[in-house]
Amino acid sequence: MTTAATQLSAEVLEFAAAAARDAETAYRVFHETGTVRGSGTVNFVERVPGEDLAVQLNPPGPWASSTTIEPVIATFDGEILSGRGHAAFVPTFGRVFRERPEITSAVHVHSPWLGGWAQTHQPLPIRYAASQRLTLSRQIYPHLDRSVNAGDFILEKLQIDPDLVAIFEANGGSHMIGRGGLITLAKFVVLLEEGANYQAIGEAVGGSQEFDQTNLVEQWGRSGLLEEARRRGLVTI
Repeated sequence: MTTAATQLSAEVLEFAAAAARDAETAYRVFHETGTVRGSGTVNFVERVPGEDLAVQLNPPGPWASSTTIEPVIATFDGEILSGRGHAAFVPTFGRVFRERPEITSAVHVHSPWLGGWAQTHQPLPIRYAASQRLTLSRQIYPHLDRSVNAGDFILEKLQIDPDLVAIFEANGGSHMIGRGGLITLAKFVVLLEEGANYQAIGEAVGGSQEFDQTNLVEQWGRSGLLEEARRRGLVTI
């Protein structure tokens, strides 16, 4: 559905076009790395800076003849202002954007190893060094009660885990949030999926183990998060 795109400024339209190009890059990398397979389900939602608007970016999927993504611009409530396609995830993540200005980006993604963990209805502790060094969040939470909107569930978990990066859609995919734009979030998605793979292998050959504190110090020291980790008591050495 397309409505009056003339209501939108040139800056908003340019931002949406740039986000679409980033989404095309991210989707290509997701496929090349095996981060998505089969249906290729990925839906990015990007906050428009300085506006109560979001851009939803829906890759056409592996069966499409064209890889071009047309941005759909909508209000946080999901009213489409420009573009053809759906903005079904904008109201969910729009709730988060309204209350958490630091959140810039979100993605709904079906990836095989995270999707496998979502089947267990259990939290997934983050134990892969490459992803843990980039966040102080220590786990991915399962969203079981689907009568609770996923956006509200994310906001609830942000109250206890201000660095939250992802929740599981029980028996489905994952909802992930980022604070540095679409490409930064997409890179982190690849690492979380890779970590879920390695942890599953670890469970099969003896059990995935928690970090030694010296390892956490090393990882967070590399990314500049160590001082804040110590302030919160996440490491005590």
